[in-house]
Amino acid sequence: MHTATYSPEDNKLRLYPCERLDTETYTRVKAAGFTWAPKQELFVAPMWTPERADLLLELCGEIGDEDTSLVERAEVRAERFEDYHEARTHEATVAQAAAERIMDGIPLGQPILVGHHSERHARKDAERIESGIRKAVHLWETAAYWQDRARGAIRHAKYKERPNVRARRIKGLEADLRKQARNYTEAETKLRLWSKDDLTIEAARHIANYCHMIVCETDGSRWSAYDVLLPEDTRYTRCPAWTVEQVQARAQEVYPPYLAVCQHWIDHYTNRLAYERALLADSGGTVADQTRPEKGGACRCWVSRHNGEWLTIQKVNKVSVSLLDNWGNEGGRNFTRTIEFDKLTGLMSAADVKAKRAAGLVRDNAHGTGFFLLETPTPTPAMALAAQEACSRCGTAINVMGRDVWGGVHPGKACLVIPPVDVEALKATLKAGVQVAVVNQLFPTPPDLARRMVALAGITPGMRVLEPSAGTGRLLDAIGAVPLFYADPSSGVLAVEVNREVCLALARRRDPRTNYTPADFLTLDPSGYEPFDVVVMNPPFAHGQDLAHVTHASQFLAPGGRLAAIMSSGALFSGTRHVHRAFLGLLEAYGGTVEALPADTFAAEGTGVQTVLVCLTRAAPPVSAEGPTAPPGAMQLVLC
Repeated sequence: MHTATYSPEDNKLRLYPCERLDTETYTRVKAAGFTWAPKQELFVAPMWTPERADLLLELCGEIGDEDTSLVERAEVRAERFEDYHEARTHEATVAQAAAERIMDGIPLGQPILVGHHSERHARKDAERIESGIRKAVHLWETAAYWQDRARGAIRHAKYKERPNVRARRIKGLEADLRKQARNYTEAETKLRLWSKDDLTIEAARHIANYCHMIVCETDGSRWSAYDVLLPEDTRYTRCPAWTVEQVQARAQEVYPPYLAVCQHWIDHYTNRLAYERALLADSGGTVADQTRPEKGGACRCWVSRHNGEWLTIQKVNKVSVSLLDNWGNEGGRNFTRTIEFDKLTGLMSAADVKAKRAAGLVRDNAHGTGFFLLETPTPTPAMALAAQEACSRCGTAINVMGRDVWGGVHPGKACLVIPPVDVEALKATLKAGVQVAVVNQLFPTPPDLARRMVALAGITPGMRVLEPSAGTGRLLDAIGAVPLFYADPSSGVLAVEVNREVCLALARRRDPRTNYTPADFLTLDPSGYEPFDVVVMNPPFAHGQDLAHVTHASQFLAPGGRLAAIMSSGALFSGTRHVHRAFLGLLEAYGGTVEALPADTFAAEGTGVQTVLVCLTRAAPPVSAEGPTAPPGAMQLVLC
């Protein structure tokens, strides 16, 4: 047997089916406004109506009282919403972690190198990064939504139990009851008029002019009793003619069912009012019930726009108080505002106000509409606990202001507190996206080789370093990894990159005392810069550019400075001890070493180009009483 319940707390009817409803019954239930709640396995109607109640009585035989309270049902909903929040939070964390793992290889904001072997792979990575972050943002927002729903379910249920809210609900029910009582009285009067014996046509027309009762419908037109009783010459052509007896019989069909519906509503509102009034009395009533408002006293309400402000009561009406207000009228005259009793959140008697003033604890506000109390209770641990709620699962205190995550846990486990995620920062990162830049002939230095070059160059804290072909910043990372390099205030790095987009991407992860310059290094004038202690570089190789770059970079070295560069082995005649003429000129001017690197050094970067590691040292000129014995530009050659 199906069962049905009614809850006066939320004014909803519920149908608990014992089995799957047949098609006809299901159609009737849906047409009556019931919807299926799968989590609760029941049909629920948004509000009580006589038609819905009659349907449940027909299906179930009786309508019982709902066993669970509004707060209990809200707690079940909140627990379900917390489960949704946990699931979405876990999915968001996984999606964000997956995107960050890809970002370790290609940081978001790092341009894609068009024409480079990594372009295709980088574009796929970029798509996966943006898709992952977009998914993470959506899931974080969804998790926050279910978290708010969980809090809101409890908060709404407790809000409806507040005495002032219940008092306003009672006022609404009283107004609805009066309306149905008026409808019943009017219908009863009209039925009595139509029920008179020996009713003449003139009297019937007079009653019809007052009643407006619809008696029939033809060809899509609805005709009232007044229409069908009109004389032949004034009646509409398509309107049928009725006798007084026919209209009276129709009235006996129309009004009794309507009166029954009105009486059903009256009984419903009467029962609900009895229920609400009993609960209001049990809770002690509203603030106005507990402390009667007095002229000269003070109150708190929504007009009290400042923390701790009390407003002086000017007049006590039947169901409201009159106050002075100055909202939106700064500098002008105060005006009177009326506030109902059920909207008052605090009351102070006239005697209490007088005593506070005598004790010097009252400071009037700027407009003379009220005052502030100068002494307020000192916060105590008990007050702090009162501002918290317990997690519905583990009992952990949760800040009700919403600054802590509502812990979603399972019995027997510690409360799971998810660290806050800056979703707005994720959105900004997603908006920045992976940018595209046309960069040809760029093969980033392998990290191990970059660290070795920095070590061979002898970079130590306090040095000034030049990186004239910064690229994606592999050598800059190796420089920054030198212990305490940036801790020395005299340390500094000049990073030059010809592609502006790539240079801006480097600048977004700016290191202290690093100057990023978007320019063609070969156009820079050495005289415009203070000499550098070290130069580390991986220049472009096409058309002998590596030789031009290294030669130009050597002019930026200070005496005693060192240069470490990767160059194409084409600078040497492979397999012989002969040296390429141009490279020989470089080695004659600079002292250092040339080391052939393994053939697979740049294999991970997508090229099998043969390379050499060149280390040059600019000799410091000897110092004597007569001055330097060699020109400042002379270099010492050390070739191995």
